[in-house]
Amino acid sequence: MRAAQNRDELPQGSAASPSEQRESAPTYRILVRDLILPWRIGVRQHEEDRRQRVRINLDLIVHEQLDPAADNYQDVTCYERIIENIRQMAAAGHVKLAETVAHNVAAMCLTEPNALEVTVRVEKLEAIHDAGSVGVEITRFRGDSAGSGKRERLRITD
Repeated sequence: MRAAQNRDELPQGSAASPSEQRESAPTYRILVRDLILPWRIGVRQHEEDRRQRVRINLDLIVHEQLDPAADNYQDVTCYERIIENIRQMAAAGHVKLAETVAHNVAAMCLTEPNALEVTVRVEKLEAIHDAGSVGVEITRFRGDSAGSGKRERLRITD
């Protein structure tokens, strides 16, 4: 027997549980665009010794709160907290790879209770003289793990 997929399919007279309501809740996107931070990143010696500008873009898909009209800050995912966490990552020390930064940002975003999916783009703005930027973009989903066998999508950006 197939489980009910949404509230319209629930048997007459039954109510959806809070977890069923959450699973069927609409989603929305939290966007962070062009966050530029100084970061010690790279595999070359000169990149370990100085910070360079790194641009972070992210698109986080989250469950909408059960009552969006409530206008309650406590019920939403806070983009300010996400940005502060990214700032702390940038200040934490040297990282060799943009892929590592993207992975760490994505993992942090997916710890948010309502988070379902995140796409993170990390671009080094000063790495290649002839290019405006170089970097990576990854997409991760809630429940992904290193051992899941799923391969993340990496894309070189320019």
